[in-house]
Amino acid sequence: MILSTNELFKKAYTSNRVEISGELLIQLQKTLLEMLSDFANVCEKYGFYYSLCGGTALGAVRHQGFIPWDDDVDVFMHRKDLLNFYSVFEKELGKTYDLHSCEITPELGIPIIRILKKGTTFILHDTLDSKERGVFIDICLLENAPNNKIVRTLHGIGSLYYGYCVSCSRFYRKKELYRAQFDDAEEHIKKEIEKKIKIGRMLSWRSLKNWTLKYSKWNAFCKNNESRDVVCPTGMKHYFGEIFPRRIYMKTKSIKFEHQEFQIIEDYDWALTKLYGDYMVVPPVEKRDTHYVLDIKL
Repeated sequence: MILSTNELFKKAYTSNRVEISGELLIQLQKTLLEMLSDFANVCEKYGFYYSLCGGTALGAVRHQGFIPWDDDVDVFMHRKDLLNFYSVFEKELGKTYDLHSCEITPELGIPIIRILKKGTTFILHDTLDSKERGVFIDICLLENAPNNKIVRTLHGIGSLYYGYCVSCSRFYRKKELYRAQFDDAEEHIKKEIEKKIKIGRMLSWRSLKNWTLKYSKWNAFCKNNESRDVVCPTGMKHYFGEIFPRRIYMKTKSIKFEHQEFQIIEDYDWALTKLYGDYMVVPPVEKRDTHYVLDIKL
């Protein structure tokens, strides 16, 4: 069984899938760069921690900008700045952007924070029924990881459990949309979708909204802002593959990205090696990650 929803849809090919390349990709990356700049300006104005992460950090180091085929932007924030960021969002960014998060839009069942540009469209499997479906940047939250090994293990297991419950519950609540959109997908993809719907049905005693809130609350369990490590439960390697030393991840420096300056983890070599191995090697076409996009308008 494929447990990761993102991995599931990376393998799906249907007549509904939109290919983003050429001029469309160039314009999308231009929009994303503007969004990143607006976000970074707010963080710097208020002293919020942020850092390029994931493929965006990799692109900054290897390509001095976007990975040529990349269709999104990923940044870190720390949980300690989140409520303050929420409080200034409307004033600083609300005219141009919408905000999705576990706390603000829990009914969507999207465990990551997203800033979406108004007046644009970028529909993925998890925003099929959302009112706001614009081009977005992902904010990946760094949480405090408990120092005690037993407590940390329980924290990680609980995070994986609640995250999977959110995913399956979303599939069940939106099952007709998923079935319609992926009607002509490969059979093994449709079987995986049905498995998640079946598990989601067994979890339907709790609403999708409440599963999402439980997940966020659980991830925020550790209140020690001086803990030895931080963790990104929503990262591509999930909880146990995304535990990092605080002394490395909370220190940043400037790096060029598309002729602008943004913050990146100071020891980015350590961070990128942990996630990607030999990160300077460009992967073959079949191993390049992109989103499963159903519609796009800029």
